Formats: sequence, structure tokens, C-alpha cells
Amino acid sequence: MLFFKEYKKMLFSLTFLIYFIAVIAMYFTQFHNDCKEAIYEPLPGQESYGMIAKETPDILMPAATESLVNGYLSDSYTAYPIGFYKNVHLSEKKKQKMAEIITEISGISKEDLDNFTNYEEGGFYIDENGGMMQLESNIPEINIPKALTYERFRELMRKADDIIGGGSEYSDENIVGNFSLVQKTYEDALTEYNKFLNEDKITGAYARLFCDYMGIVLAILPVFVAVSLASLDKKSRMEQLAYSRKISSVKLIFTRYFTLVVLLLIPVAITALIANFKVCGMYPNNSADIFAIFKYSASWLIPNIMTAAAVGMLMTELTSSLLAIFVQGVWWFISIFASANGLTGSIGKFTLVARHNSLYGLDTFMNNFNDFVFNRIFYTVISIIAIALTAFIYEQKRKGIFNGYSFRFKISKHKS
Repeated sequence: MLFFKEYKKMLFSLTFLIYFIAVIAMYFTQFHNDCKEAIYEPLPGQESYGMIAKETPDILMPAATESLVNGYLSDSYTAYPIGFYKNVHLSEKKKQKMAEIITEISGISKEDLDNFTNYEEGGFYIDENGGMMQLESNIPEINIPKALTYERFRELMRKADDIIGGGSEYSDENIVGNFSLVQKTYEDALTEYNKFLNEDKITGAYARLFCDYMGIVLAILPVFVAVSLASLDKKSRMEQLAYSRKISSVKLIFTRYFTLVVLLLIPVAITALIANFKVCGMYPNNSADIFAIFKYSASWLIPNIMTAAAVGMLMTELTSSLLAIFVQGVWWFISIFASANGLTGSIGKFTLVARHNSLYGLDTFMNNFNDFVFNRIFYTVISIIAIALTAFIYEQKRKGIFNGYSFRFKISKHKS
């Protein structure tokens, strides 16, 4: 049977062994290492319950305004427009627009901003003794008008984000987390714990964290196994043998793809099982959902594997193994950096690597749940389309109509 022949060939390959070890290593060094102690119910009167992002206008408005003034005076704004860090400097036209926003929210005119000569940028510094010290920035006095409503303030922050180019700390997605972090109260901590216990059934929270860690490597490593499989076929002249057989290209490619995905799921299933035993063992007296980690893994991680493997097969068939790795690597790199500014609940409609690096934040995840469902279905469909296209290209090669694109880089030598 074709499935078992392909399965045996892949199972004993060196690339799969390396993949297997890498996935297991990711689990033990990240998720397993982070889950050493159980979470207990918070007690009244604790010294600290941690921090929480809470939309509090009295805290958010002055903090965001001060940051915007600092950005104007230093002519430097930080943004992640497509995931990469970007230090933005505004043109004179955009500086004029930004000054108008600052004037409305702070009472500081553009003339006062431009003539302020005593500006000193604040931040953390290392003193001569090696200690950490914080230096407050020196900026003009800010007086937020009492007539300025919070709704108008948020509208102005959106305009500021647009002027910067998007992805800044003033965007709707980032502004609360950047400028309205407050100390958790006992009630806040208790509410989080009750959601963790009753709504997430414990394992639901750990399942999201498990998928967060494992999703990082599963969006890139499968491409190496996929291109290795194609390379093995070429070296062993299996392509010529397959071309001569009566088996259809669609059946051959889809069987290979299905076999590859099943194989790549083996270490994921093993680590999910270990994680399930570990988490349930940490909470022996609670009624945990023993299937949560498996359910999350199926919906969250399989599309990652399918996408990376499909890109590997398609690009290898179309061009070369090297280009397949490059394309998936760039895509993965951009996706990882795109989520760097929001590791909890960083799930958009087209995010390749969905992130939720916390045992809390169920509300945040549920707020993005529709995007999450769309995202996972989207990548599943894209993967199937990519494999269908791979089968089409393979068929053209069998007929001698197409032989793939090749890219060669030549280095010219000049004699002196």
C-alpha cells in the first residue's frame, strides 16, 4: 500500500529524526520547564497579585500623552507595522499633524514644543557602580483639558497611530497594555483564578500555553522534512519510477502529503500526552478536562504543520528545496516578530503563528475566537490548494510539459 511505503521511507529518514528531537526538545525546555508548580487560589492580604492591563482613563490618558510628547521632542516613535521593529521619524507635514494632536490633548502648542530646549529623554541607565537607575524625562508641563472626553482622546490616539504608520503603542490593540497597567486587586486575582478553574477546567489554560510554544516550531520545522523527502526521491531516482507508473499524480502527491502530516504529528501527540499527564498530576483533586490539550492541539497546531509541509512540497516541485526553506523561513520570521508586541491573544485573521503565552487571558482569547477559527480554516484551505497545485505541476512534469523553474546566482570575476 502506497501510504505505508511512503510512511516507512519518511519514518527512518535522518531529517525526521532531527525534527522529532527538535519538537521534543521544544516541549521540555519550554512548556514542561514552565509548569513546575500548580496555581493556587489567591489569599486575601498578599503583598502583590501582579499586574493587569485595565482600561483606566485616569491612568492611560496622562501616560500616553507624556509618551507622545516625548516622541515628538525626540523625533522618534517606535512601531511594528509588519512585525519588525521600526524607529519612525516624521516628515514636516506629519510633524505638523502630530503637533495638532498633542496641542489638543496636552495644551502644549507647536511653538512651545519646537522652542523647548531643555528636553532630556528618560529611561533606565546603569550607574558607575553597576546599579540600575531611572531618569525621568524632562518635558513641558502637560495639562489635559477637562473638556476632553475619553472617546475623543482615543480617536486622537488612532490618528497618531496612523501618522506613525500603524503598529505603534497608540493603536487600539496596544494602548491599554502599554499605558494602563495597574496592580491586580484581590478581587481581580480571584476572578482570574475562578475562570482558570471553572471555565478553562485547568487544562484549557495549559492547552493554550502548550500550543503557543509548540506552534512556534511547527510553523517552520515541517518544511525541512518536506524538502528532504523530495531530495531523497531525486537522489534515489524515485521520480523517474513514479513517472512511469499508472498511479495518478493527484493520488501520489496527496498520499505523500497525508503521510507526511500524519508522521509530523507523532511527536506532537507524544508531547500532548505527556503534557496532559503532567497537568492532571499537578491538580489531582480537581475535575480537569482531560481532552482539552488534544482538542486545542488538533485545531491550533495541525494547520501549522499542514501549511509548512505544503509550502515545502509546492516550492520544491516548482523551483528548489533551498527556495522553499527561504520562503517559509521569511514568512515564519515575519509572523514571529509581528506577535512580539503582544504575546497574549496575538491572533489575527492571517497570523501564521498564533500566540497566547499565558495561563490567563481567557477573555482575550474568546474576544479573538472568531478570528482564530477563520485563521485556522484559512490555512487549512490554503494548504490543500497548495498541494492540489503541487499535484498539477507534478503531472506537467510527468508529461514533459514543464520541468520547474531554476534560479542560479552567478558571480562574475574581473581580471585586473
